[in-house]
Amino acid sequence: MRMPGAKKNEIGIRIFSLWNLRHLDPLLALLVISLAVYGLFVLYSAGRSEFSPTPYYVKQSIFFLMGCGIALFISCVDYRSLISLAPAAYGIFLCLLAAVLVVGDEIKGSRRWLDLGPIGFQPSESTKLVMVFTLAWYLTLLGRRIEKLPYFLLTFALIGVPGVMIFKQPDLGTSAVLGPIAVAMLFVAGCRVWHLAGMVMLGLGVLPIAWSHMKDYQKQRVMTLFDPSADPQGSGYHTIQSMITVGSGGLNGKGYLHGTQTYLSYLPEHHTDFIFSQLAEEFGFVGGCAALALFLCLFWRALYIARTAADPSGSLVAVGCVTLLAFHVFVNTSITIGVLPVTGIPLPFFSYGGTFYLTTMSCIGVILSVNARRSVPGQSGRPLVLSPARQGVT
Repeated sequence: MRMPGAKKNEIGIRIFSLWNLRHLDPLLALLVISLAVYGLFVLYSAGRSEFSPTPYYVKQSIFFLMGCGIALFISCVDYRSLISLAPAAYGIFLCLLAAVLVVGDEIKGSRRWLDLGPIGFQPSESTKLVMVFTLAWYLTLLGRRIEKLPYFLLTFALIGVPGVMIFKQPDLGTSAVLGPIAVAMLFVAGCRVWHLAGMVMLGLGVLPIAWSHMKDYQKQRVMTLFDPSADPQGSGYHTIQSMITVGSGGLNGKGYLHGTQTYLSYLPEHHTDFIFSQLAEEFGFVGGCAALALFLCLFWRALYIARTAADPSGSLVAVGCVTLLAFHVFVNTSITIGVLPVTGIPLPFFSYGGTFYLTTMSCIGVILSVNARRSVPGQSGRPLVLSPARQGVT
């Protein structure tokens, strides 16, 4: 019997069904709301030193509500129908990335935004999710042929074109996330492990070439990682101030709304890229661990949904979305404690920014869509690798 509100296309896939809202994963929803509320509290404190008609936390609250609407809508859409649209979306976003390089707004030496009147749009952020669907489409189409080297290499050609365009904006952080997404999805798709190992070694080998194409300030950021004190008022300033801010929080923090490093604006960008430093200063080591624990629980639950997906394509898109968010969490927190060089990588649910917040909530919506269509009974022992190659499907 057809579910209420369901629509079908010619091959029998329910494209949209409000009935799926009854199958929302309560644990995943609770974790998302907890992280969102935690992020709003931290952002409220981070915006105390800013004088704006509309505070950051108010705008972020609007982004969250919009994101909830987007996530719920996507959860009602069959992810397989979205995957079928991936090639068209891929072409559209290549055009948008090209437009950014030509007519994009230049801010602090980078062209990342398109001026759309009252709002600004950053195509590179949404491109990450588009690539998840594009790779899911490609890998599902291939099946076990992904074990062959030419098809394996073509995966990196697919991510290489938008990756280079994003790198030229320049946006090193956003372009870097495409690599881990591809590696994770290739592994789930059933590629040969030695192919992946060889690609990683090749990637390390081309680092000198990438270095030669980096901007001077990007090179300086990398060098500063090894000795921030070499340029304490220049390229090392962000790293030094972030480490001081995190360290000053101690075990339990200075207390909510009592952060001094951020309130007195010693730490720049404490409402965006360095929001975790703000959290650590006021909530301390305990508060930082609490945030990371919530993220780990979120990723664990999402991977469980990927593991019990109804088909390989569901596993692929869910793993891709998890990898996208996990990469952001790992890199952002590593930057704040001085483990990685400074790049523009926001922290999901915490960093201020509309485009990335909506991308984050879109990822949640995709995972919910996969969950609404998974076959729950008797699948708790299904292996995570669900590719056609590993299940004997050609």
